[in-house]
Amino acid sequence: MLLASCASGGLSPPGSGEAPAIASKAARDTDPLRGDFDPITPGEAADTDRLGATVRWGGGIDRVVFQDGRSCFTMRAARLTPSGRPDWTRESNNERFVACRAGFYDALRFAPFREVTFVGRIDGHTQLDGERVATIEARVVYLFSDCLDIDAATDPQCAYGPVEPGAPPGEP
Repeated sequence: MLLASCASGGLSPPGSGEAPAIASKAARDTDPLRGDFDPITPGEAADTDRLGATVRWGGGIDRVVFQDGRSCFTMRAARLTPSGRPDWTRESNNERFVACRAGFYDALRFAPFREVTFVGRIDGHTQLDGERVATIEARVVYLFSDCLDIDAATDPQCAYGPVEPGAPPGEP
């Protein structure tokens, strides 16, 4: 299995009727995507041992796996805008990485191609399809909305921002 060491994040189980665990406006105003980050890219980190470096990486989700109390996101990296949003320019080089966090993140909500940015520390490497990729233990999982503005006010699936973990299906 693909899992490397991982850290926390999530949403309510599908069909639970609970709103996603999106941080409040006050928490969002502190902007968890700001800070001093090592400029190393996921591809560069795969080829070196920069354990402990604090990074801000993002891109599109390939898949999310929940196992042993943690969620791990397999990602296709994109360059980030100054605000931290993935930016699919020609400079994006299709590097991959794995970001993990303790807790349950619903794979239906965090579906393939959704854009997410992580803040965390490089904590190792794993193999994906024979390729060595860097892994990070995330302290921030920031989901970007792909909804139209008109939907965002009424549809909880359109919420965006830092996301905390929810309870796995079958747990209260």
